[in-house]
Amino acid sequence: MTYDHTQVGRNPQTDYETEQSAQELESAVRSLSRAVDQPGGLAGPATVYAVLDAVHAAASGLDSLLLQLQRFLARQHAAGHLTHDHGVPLGEALDDFDRAILHARHLGAGCGEAVDQARRAINHVHSNGLPHETGAPLPYDTAAEPAPTAPRRRAEPRARQPENGRPRTRWFGSSRKGAGA
Repeated sequence: MTYDHTQVGRNPQTDYETEQSAQELESAVRSLSRAVDQPGGLAGPATVYAVLDAVHAAASGLDSLLLQLQRFLARQHAAGHLTHDHGVPLGEALDDFDRAILHARHLGAGCGEAVDQARRAINHVHSNGLPHETGAPLPYDTAAEPAPTAPRRRAEPRARQPENGRPRTRWFGSSRKGAGA
Protein backbone atom coordinates (compact mmCIF):
# COMPACT_ATOMS: atom_id res chain seq x y z
CA MET A 1 0.00 0.00 0.00
CA THR A 2 1.36 3.44 -0.82
CA TYR A 3 0.65 6.82 0.66
CA ASP A 4 -2.42 8.55 -0.81
CA HIS A 5 -2.53 12.32 -0.14
CA THR A 6 -6.30 12.36 -0.69
CA GLN A 7 -7.08 10.22 2.34
CA VAL A 8 -8.23 12.26 5.31
CA GLY A 9 -6.52 11.71 8.66
CA ARG A 10 -3.64 9.60 7.38
CA ASN A 11 -0.33 10.01 9.08
CA PRO A 12 2.35 9.17 6.48
CA GLN A 13 4.94 8.26 9.11
CA THR A 14 2.63 5.90 11.01
CA ASP A 15 1.34 4.35 7.80
CA TYR A 16 4.88 3.83 6.56
CA GLU A 17 5.88 2.13 9.83
CA THR A 18 2.81 -0.11 9.74
CA GLU A 19 3.39 -1.10 6.12
CA GLN A 20 7.10 -1.64 6.83
CA SER A 21 6.23 -3.99 9.72
CA ALA A 22 3.94 -6.00 7.42
CA GLN A 23 6.72 -6.28 4.82
CA GLU A 24 9.19 -7.34 7.52
CA LEU A 25 6.80 -10.10 8.58
CA GLU A 26 6.69 -11.44 5.04
CA SER A 27 10.48 -11.18 4.74
CA ALA A 28 11.01 -12.90 8.10
CA VAL A 29 8.94 -15.91 7.01
CA ARG A 30 10.94 -16.20 3.77
CA SER A 31 14.25 -15.84 5.65
CA LEU A 32 13.25 -18.42 8.23
CA SER A 33 12.23 -20.85 5.51
CA ARG A 34 15.59 -20.40 3.76
CA ALA A 35 17.49 -20.77 7.05
CA VAL A 36 15.71 -24.00 7.94
CA ASP A 37 16.21 -25.41 4.43
CA GLN A 38 19.97 -24.84 4.28
CA PRO A 39 22.41 -27.52 5.47
CA GLY A 40 22.90 -27.12 9.20
CA GLY A 41 19.90 -24.80 9.48
CA LEU A 42 18.39 -27.12 12.04
CA ALA A 43 20.79 -28.37 14.70
CA GLY A 44 18.33 -30.78 16.29
CA PRO A 45 14.85 -31.25 17.69
CA ALA A 46 15.32 -28.34 20.08
CA THR A 47 15.71 -26.00 17.12
CA VAL A 48 12.57 -27.43 15.49
CA TYR A 49 10.74 -26.90 18.78
CA ALA A 50 11.99 -23.28 19.01
CA VAL A 51 10.86 -22.56 15.45
CA LEU A 52 7.45 -24.13 16.14
CA ASP A 53 7.20 -22.07 19.32
CA ALA A 54 7.77 -18.84 17.38
CA VAL A 55 5.38 -19.91 14.60
CA HIS A 56 2.74 -20.74 17.21
CA ALA A 57 3.14 -17.31 18.83
CA ALA A 58 2.88 -15.61 15.44
CA ALA A 59 -0.16 -17.66 14.40
CA SER A 60 -1.83 -16.93 17.73
CA GLY A 61 -1.31 -13.20 17.21
CA LEU A 62 -2.90 -13.24 13.75
CA ASP A 63 -6.42 -13.39 15.17
CA SER A 64 -5.95 -10.12 17.04
CA LEU A 65 -4.30 -8.46 14.05
CA LEU A 66 -7.09 -9.48 11.66
CA LEU A 67 -9.74 -8.34 14.14
CA GLN A 68 -8.02 -4.95 14.47
CA LEU A 69 -8.00 -4.54 10.67
CA GLN A 70 -11.69 -5.40 10.53
CA ARG A 71 -12.58 -2.97 13.32
CA PHE A 72 -10.56 -0.18 11.71
CA LEU A 73 -12.48 -0.46 8.44
CA ALA A 74 -15.80 -0.64 10.34
CA ARG A 75 -14.93 2.60 12.17
CA GLN A 76 -13.85 4.26 8.92
CA HIS A 77 -17.12 3.19 7.28
CA ALA A 78 -19.21 4.42 10.22
CA ALA A 79 -17.43 7.79 10.03
CA GLY A 80 -18.13 8.03 6.28
CA HIS A 81 -14.47 7.99 5.25
CA LEU A 82 -14.69 5.09 2.75
CA THR A 83 -15.67 4.86 -0.89
CA HIS A 84 -15.37 2.18 -3.58
CA ASP A 85 -13.55 2.80 -6.88
CA HIS A 86 -15.93 0.77 -9.06
CA GLY A 87 -19.26 1.90 -7.67
CA VAL A 88 -19.95 -1.37 -5.88
CA PRO A 89 -22.10 -0.75 -2.81
CA LEU A 90 -19.71 -0.24 0.07
CA GLY A 91 -21.76 -2.38 2.45
CA GLU A 92 -21.48 -5.34 0.05
CA ALA A 93 -17.70 -4.97 -0.25
CA LEU A 94 -17.31 -4.71 3.52
CA ASP A 95 -19.58 -7.71 4.09
CA ASP A 96 -17.35 -9.73 1.73
CA PHE A 97 -14.32 -8.44 3.62
CA ASP A 98 -15.84 -9.38 6.99
CA ARG A 99 -16.61 -12.93 5.78
CA ALA A 100 -13.09 -13.34 4.42
CA ILE A 101 -11.54 -12.02 7.64
CA LEU A 102 -13.70 -14.35 9.72
CA HIS A 103 -12.61 -17.26 7.53
CA ALA A 104 -8.94 -16.23 7.86
CA ARG A 105 -9.32 -15.96 11.64
CA HIS A 106 -10.75 -19.49 11.81
CA LEU A 107 -7.95 -20.84 9.61
CA GLY A 108 -5.38 -18.99 11.70
CA ALA A 109 -6.80 -20.46 14.90
CA GLY A 110 -6.69 -23.92 13.34
CA CYS A 111 -3.12 -23.36 12.21
CA GLY A 112 -2.11 -22.23 15.70
CA GLU A 113 -3.76 -25.31 17.24
CA ALA A 114 -2.07 -27.65 14.76
CA VAL A 115 1.34 -26.08 15.34
CA ASP A 116 0.79 -26.39 19.09
CA GLN A 117 -0.07 -30.09 18.65
CA ALA A 118 3.13 -30.58 16.62
CA ARG A 119 5.09 -28.77 19.29
CA ARG A 120 3.61 -30.91 22.06
CA ALA A 121 4.27 -34.08 20.04
CA ILE A 122 8.02 -33.44 20.01
CA ASN A 123 8.27 -31.86 23.46
CA HIS A 124 10.27 -34.83 24.78
CA VAL A 125 12.18 -35.67 21.59
CA HIS A 126 15.91 -35.03 21.83
CA SER A 127 19.00 -35.78 19.81
CA ASN A 128 20.82 -38.95 20.83
CA GLY A 129 24.20 -37.23 20.74
CA LEU A 130 25.38 -39.03 17.61
CA PRO A 131 26.61 -36.81 14.80
CA HIS A 132 24.00 -36.25 12.16
CA GLU A 133 24.39 -35.78 8.45
CA THR A 134 23.76 -32.27 7.26
CA GLY A 135 22.23 -31.62 3.92
CA ALA A 136 21.44 -35.26 3.28
CA PRO A 137 18.44 -35.48 0.98
CA LEU A 138 15.36 -37.07 2.43
CA PRO A 139 13.99 -40.17 0.75
CA TYR A 140 10.91 -38.10 -0.11
CA ASP A 141 10.12 -34.45 -0.75
CA THR A 142 8.36 -33.20 2.40
CA ALA A 143 6.89 -30.19 0.60
CA ALA A 144 5.42 -32.24 -2.23
CA GLU A 145 3.90 -35.13 -0.34
CA PRO A 146 3.01 -36.13 3.21
CA ALA A 147 5.41 -38.14 5.30
CA PRO A 148 5.22 -41.91 4.85
CA THR A 149 2.66 -43.52 7.09
CA ALA A 150 4.06 -47.06 7.13
CA PRO A 151 4.43 -48.32 10.69
CA ARG A 152 7.93 -48.57 12.03
CA ARG A 153 9.28 -52.08 12.29
CA ARG A 154 10.60 -53.40 15.52
CA ALA A 155 13.92 -55.10 15.45
CA GLU A 156 13.63 -58.83 14.85
CA PRO A 157 15.12 -61.18 17.42
CA ARG A 158 18.22 -62.93 16.17
CA ALA A 159 19.35 -66.25 17.55
CA ARG A 160 22.93 -66.39 18.69
CA GLN A 161 24.89 -69.35 19.91
CA PRO A 162 26.45 -68.61 23.34
CA GLU A 163 29.55 -70.30 24.71
CA ASN A 164 27.50 -72.82 26.72
CA GLY A 165 25.83 -74.12 23.52
CA ARG A 166 22.28 -73.02 24.39
CA PRO A 167 20.66 -70.56 21.97
CA ARG A 168 19.51 -67.24 23.40
CA THR A 169 17.46 -64.47 21.90
CA ARG A 170 18.98 -61.04 21.60
CA TRP A 171 17.14 -57.91 20.43
CA PHE A 172 19.17 -55.76 18.08
CA GLY A 173 18.23 -52.15 17.45
CA SER A 174 16.20 -51.68 20.61
CA SER A 175 16.76 -51.41 24.31
CA ARG A 176 14.86 -54.64 25.08
CA LYS A 177 16.93 -57.69 25.86
CA GLY A 178 16.14 -61.33 25.37
CA ALA A 179 16.08 -64.01 28.04
CA GLY A 180 19.75 -64.71 28.44
CA ALA A 181 21.27 -61.42 27.33
